Amino acid sequence: MSEGNLEIIQTKLERITRRWWFYLIIAFLQILPPYASKGFGPEEFGLVIGEILSNCYGFEVTPLYPLFKIIPIILVLLVILVGNRVSRIFSIYAAINYVFIAVLQSFGASETYGFGIILNNLIMFLLVAAFWGWEAVVITMVWFAV
Repeated sequence: MSEGNLEIIQTKLERITRRWWFYLIIAFLQILPPYASKGFGPEEFGLVIGEILSNCYGFEVTPLYPLFKIIPIILVLLVILVGNRVSRIFSIYAAINYVFIAVLQSFGASETYGFGIILNNLIMFLLVAAFWGWEAVVITMVWFAV
């Protein structure tokens, strides 16, 4: 990807994110209903989301919690000490972290509703992860262009 292509893509992304309909799409994503393998009515959306969050798969990886607390502290300290040379690593870490959050926090299984997915959480966290990933790509391309 050349620097010219990178600028074209970045300009298009900025143009899209400034449009009124982009915000409408983001707002619409917030009202997506959750999915559960056992049926439920619209009046139970809050209960289903609560059940999924209470039984999400994130609770199965608790041994990794300290690692995901220590890494950002180290990265922030490195950004303070070394400056922008760590920004790509920080962006990559943020993207990976948001993908893990999307998957581990949005999927769950309960006895009441069965397997469930909180769709708006999943989509929004993956969108944020994509933007962090794009930031890492841009930083990398700028580094190699210089």
